[in-house]
Amino acid sequence: MATRLGVKEFRDNFTTIAREAKEPIIITNHDRVIGYYTPTDTEPGADEWLRQMEQAAAAVRADAEAKGVDVVAVLKSLGIEYDAPFEDPWTEGNPGKPEPDLGDKS
Repeated sequence: MATRLGVKEFRDNFTTIAREAKEPIIITNHDRVIGYYTPTDTEPGADEWLRQMEQAAAAVRADAEAKGVDVVAVLKSLGIEYDAPFEDPWTEGNPGKPEPDLGDKS
């Protein structure tokens, strides 16, 4: 079963959590789920678990598309401007966060 932590508690204890967590952590802000932290399992079987998760995600996406859901449009509505949400966003900047408008500098 996953542990629930407030965002402040998660932030303040991240180093310990990152070293010791064995199960997923649900991160909340005022009792609203805002994210998940899933520690990497370095024990045998971790690769199998990841493969199963990727297969499950692909099956969910295929099911949604079969029902006529435009997955790309849904991702865009969430601020994800590309069709590969699990790639490293820092290689292309942060696609989910718009650049601040600092006014015209000319």
